[in-house]
Amino acid sequence: MTERIWEDLLSEQDKQVITKAGYDKEGASSWESRGLGENPMVLVIDMQQLIVGEDEPILDAVETYRTAMGEIAWRAIDHMAPFLDFARENDIPITYTRVVPSSYDDPEHPDLAIVDPVAPEADDTVIDKSYASAFYGTDLVSRLIRADIDTIVIVGNSTSGCVRATAVDAQSNGFNVVLPQECIFDRIEASHKIGLLDLWMKYAEVLEVEEVKTYLDEMGALE
Repeated sequence: MTERIWEDLLSEQDKQVITKAGYDKEGASSWESRGLGENPMVLVIDMQQLIVGEDEPILDAVETYRTAMGEIAWRAIDHMAPFLDFARENDIPITYTRVVPSSYDDPEHPDLAIVDPVAPEADDTVIDKSYASAFYGTDLVSRLIRADIDTIVIVGNSTSGCVRATAVDAQSNGFNVVLPQECIFDRIEASHKIGLLDLWMKYAEVLEVEEVKTYLDEMGALE
C-alpha cells in the first residue's frame, strides 16, 4: 500500500472525512477504483537546467538560478531516470515539456535544456509551453488522441504548479492520470504534500513508483 506522505499534515477530523467520504478507496486496488486505462504515456514536465540546477542544497542552488531546486530535484531524478528506462524498455511512449519563459529570446539557450540523466532520446516528443499546463496553448490533446492514449503518467515538477495544472487539465479532457510520487517534486515540502493530497482526492491516482510498474503490468500495457 502506498505510503501517504501527507499524513502528518492531517488533523484527526481530516482523516475521518477522507475515510467516511471514501477518498481512501479501501477495499479495491487503487487503480481499479479509478478505472485507469490500458494505453499509457509518460509525460515528463519541465526537467530543465534552470529548474533542476546542480546537485546541492536548494539554498545554494537558488544562488545560480532563482527557480532551481537542487538536491530536491536530483533525489527525484534518482527514481525518475530508472523509471524512464523501464518505460522505454517496454515501448511505453514518452513525451517531454519545456517551459520557455518570455525572458529568454533563444529557445535553445542552455538554461532551457533538459538535464542529461532524464534527457529525451531521438524518438521522444518535446513540446514547448508558455504556461503551467502542458495542455494550454499546445497540441498535446491532438497528439494523445492520435496515439489512442487513455492514461497519462506524469513525472517532473512542480507538484503545486505545472504538475497540478497538467493533471487537472488531463482529467478534464477525459484522460486518466497516474502520479509516481517519488518522481514528482516541489521546492516547498508543504506545497508538495498538499498538492499530492489534493490531486489524489480529486483528479489522479498517486502511487509509489514500483506500484506504477505493477499497474502497467496488470493493465496489460506490457507484453
